[in-house]
Order: sequence, then C-alpha cells, then structure tokens
Amino acid sequence: MVSIRLKVFSYGVLLATLLTGCDTTDPGDFAPEYVVESYLVANEPLQPVLLSRTRALDTPYDFTEAAVQGADVRLHRLDDDGTIDATYDFREDPFFAGSYLPVDGRARAEPRQTYRLDVSIPGGAAPIQATTVVPDTFSVVRVTGDEVVYQGEEQLELTVTRSRAAGRDQNYYLFVTQAFDVREEQLTPFAKAFFDQQDGDVTLEELSVGGSPILNEENYDLNPDGTLTIRLPWLAITFYGRNRFYINAIDDNLYDFIRSQSIQQGGSTFSPGEIPNPLERITGAHGVFGSYARVSLDLFVKRAEDAN
Repeated sequence: MVSIRLKVFSYGVLLATLLTGCDTTDPGDFAPEYVVESYLVANEPLQPVLLSRTRALDTPYDFTEAAVQGADVRLHRLDDDGTIDATYDFREDPFFAGSYLPVDGRARAEPRQTYRLDVSIPGGAAPIQATTVVPDTFSVVRVTGDEVVYQGEEQLELTVTRSRAAGRDQNYYLFVTQAFDVREEQLTPFAKAFFDQQDGDVTLEELSVGGSPILNEENYDLNPDGTLTIRLPWLAITFYGRNRFYINAIDDNLYDFIRSQSIQQGGSTFSPGEIPNPLERITGAHGVFGSYARVSLDLFVKRAEDAN
C-alpha cells in the first residue's frame, strides 16, 4: 500500500505548486533552481529527502528527469543553544533517483526537538538549509463510537490530548481520511459530484485519500482537563465504508507552506499577476522541510438509509 505520508503531503502536488510559483514565464530566461521536500514525523523513523530541479513551464514535469544526484545530505538534531547534538547521514536510494535515505534506519524523529537539514550539491551551488521543530505527540482518549452516519444528526466527536508546540499558544491541525472500499458506488454525494465533473481527469485511487483545510485549536472545544474535543468535518470523507482518519498536528513550516499553497491553487481573491510565491522556510532552494505528529483511528461510515 502507498504510504499515507506520501499521499497526505503529495510530492507531485507540492512540487507542481513550487514550479508555478517560480518566475518561469519566459522559457528563454529560465534557469533551473533546486527543490527540496522532506518531513519528519514525531516518534517515527526518519523519512527520505527528495532533491530535484525546477523545469520551465513549457516542459512536462517528470521527477526522475529533474532529480538531483550526488548530493551530500545530513540531518542534525540541535540542542537548545543551537549546537549539534547528533548527526544523521543520508545516502542515495539506488532505486529512486533524487531520493536520499537515512543510513541509520532505526533513527526516529524525537518530538519537541529541533532538526536542521543541510544539503550540499556538487558544482559549487549554494548550500541548502532548513530547520524544523517537531510537534509533540498526542493521543485519542475518547471517541463517540466506531460507526457514524454520513451527514447524520450525530457528528463524530473525539477527544485528544493537546500537542504542545514550542513558542506557540495553540496548534494547527490537518485531518486526512484514507478509504479502504474504493469503488465508485461507495462515493459520498459531494465526492461523486466532483468525480463526475472531472470527466476522467481524477481517479478513484486519487480520491481515496482526502483532507481538510488547516484548522486551529479555536475550532475545537477546550475541556476543563486540558483535552480538546474535535468534530470530524464531513468534507474529509469521500467514501462510505471503512475509513482511517489521521489527525496531524503540523509545524510552522508546513502551516506556512500549505496555507500559501492554497492561494496558488485559487483559494484567494488575488489576480494572477499578484499571486505571491509559497511561503518557504528554507534557504538555497525552494521547497518544504517540515514536521508533524499524528494519531489515527478506524471508523465505518454508513449511509443514512442503512442507519436503521
């Protein structure tokens, strides 16, 4: 099965956004720039680092052709004073050009720790560097049930502990839903209408993973014991049947990148010539180096007519 991480923060979607955000309107003046994409997941093994170059707008984008090889990639865990506490080397993936894997496959991203990514590329290019603070882990402590009626009177509610974020008084979350019964007849009404409008440009597999916009803690109920009660948005559900729901607490890098990415995709009142580039907390390249913590639970989504 395709990794849910790759589907949640899709390489293709993010890289395409970066390409359109670059000044490539005149192919004759185009100069390729480097693109980095990587994420750390709290208490999970270190993830790959993807390196590529931008391509001109009149050139079809293919990651394999744009991949950057021969780079020196290292990840440093930093102390509170910014000194290096531990270093993790990465090596090129022999089966996937442009992908760099951690040498120590057992190393994990520690929550509430600061990590710095350093990338050196042959040929005298400027070094690439980015830093993230991994959000704290959290857990589900209560849930209304393991079944829910789609758009029924009782919305799914779950109560979670809070993910503590350094330097923030609140957290930002993304909901992601992964469906297991991926058939056209299982599409929810909103998803079915969208699927029909695409006229074959979107596959059922692509719809099998859906997500919410960024939500902050003000959208939830803060309980006296410090926990949060969250209501699952119906738009995050695209298929009836068994679904897996991920709640992701994201870092500042992902928060900035994703909210600015929505502007690139038409989620604003800017005219085309005024659309700003994505917010990227990275030097020497375009892209995103971010982190998140996540919890998940399985839920069966029923039709209203099957509720009784």
